[in-house]
Amino acid sequence: MEDLLKNNNRLFWCNLCYFIILTLFVILRIISSAGWLNFAGDYTDALFTFFTQILILFAVPLFMYTVVFKQKPSQIFKAFGYRKISFKVAMCSIGMGFVAFFIIIFVSTFFSIFIQMLGYKPYLAYGESSQVSIWSFLLSMLTVAVMPALFEEFSHRGMLLSGFNKVGSIRAIVLSGLLFGLMHLNINQFFYAFVIGMLLATVALITRSIWPSVIIHFINNGLNTYLDYASTNNLFGGNFNEVISMGDINILLRFLLYIFVIFIVVYCCVWLLIKMFTLTKKEQFYKFAKEFAGIKDPNQLVDVDNMNELLKIYLSEGKSIDFDLMNLNTKKQSDNQMIDKEGDNVDSSKVIESNVPQVVIKKDSNVVQEPNHSNSNVNVRKVTLTQVMDLILPKSEYDKYKPTFKENFFLYCSIFLGSVVTIMTFIWGLF
Repeated sequence: MEDLLKNNNRLFWCNLCYFIILTLFVILRIISSAGWLNFAGDYTDALFTFFTQILILFAVPLFMYTVVFKQKPSQIFKAFGYRKISFKVAMCSIGMGFVAFFIIIFVSTFFSIFIQMLGYKPYLAYGESSQVSIWSFLLSMLTVAVMPALFEEFSHRGMLLSGFNKVGSIRAIVLSGLLFGLMHLNINQFFYAFVIGMLLATVALITRSIWPSVIIHFINNGLNTYLDYASTNNLFGGNFNEVISMGDINILLRFLLYIFVIFIVVYCCVWLLIKMFTLTKKEQFYKFAKEFAGIKDPNQLVDVDNMNELLKIYLSEGKSIDFDLMNLNTKKQSDNQMIDKEGDNVDSSKVIESNVPQVVIKKDSNVVQEPNHSNSNVNVRKVTLTQVMDLILPKSEYDKYKPTFKENFFLYCSIFLGSVVTIMTFIWGLF
């Protein structure tokens, strides 16, 4: 069965599938606005969410990819980045969920003020707030937090990123974030959804897994849902909006406090991104050490010589290593054998011959021997900012790839359709 990530047509089908998704979104919005879903009564919003999340964002791409690429669902999930993450990465993702919540507040507030200065009048639902039952709260958590975290991530950080990896990391981040913002079909939500979409895409690429973005998405939406529930039921956190508005503080002090909070949020965001990157790279390095040098005992990596030698190889060859598929892109010679000299306690299974320096690990002496080959010298130079970015968002053979018009046609259609509807919501808000 062909690897989905290596299929040459994946970008075209990814863009086509998303255009179908967005078109169905627009049609369902029209149906909902016409009142054709009102037969569900109080559960109209839940029914709308069921259609959009499960049927459109999940079932449509899963069915289409199964038919077009003839892949099993398990293979599709694997290609979309459903890989296990460590407990530490999961905890960092929870922290990033809280950070994303504050980022959305700042971004949405800024752009809301901006578009209102242009004459936009946001829709406000007036009316007396009544207490919400626990069952309504749980239903809201399901439809607002759980389902979007699972199914919106499946389409955007799963399908889109796996398809856009053919155009390079940076463009994949921007395009997936843009489409995520346009998918909301609302000028109020577009700006912060665009920013958060890029953040979630960055996290997914850094961790090589979709699960951190699922966690972040759930925490952010779950916080919003709980605060709404707490506000109407006088629970803890119900006065959050009043506290964050700082209405009782003079404007100068309020401005300084906002700047301080923004600085803290940005600092935490950068710190968590770096932390998730280092944790993930550490895990990948252990996998690399096991694959390249046959290390099975983690204690062998405690030895400074072993660690330094493997790190040199890791950094010098890192761009050619596909850690997801554990493909070293080197041809292992079939007759590769290590002569176990009598008296030397060397494990022959721990030596792999390739086009990079060999590493021979002694069981007892903690000594790393590097055979004297002409290609065995590894130049260790100062790390530049470009190299750091290459490590965080690795380059690939597709970084300079220019998609054809055919491949991007439905991407242009999606951007056009989403932009038209989003702009229309802005125009309607002017009157």
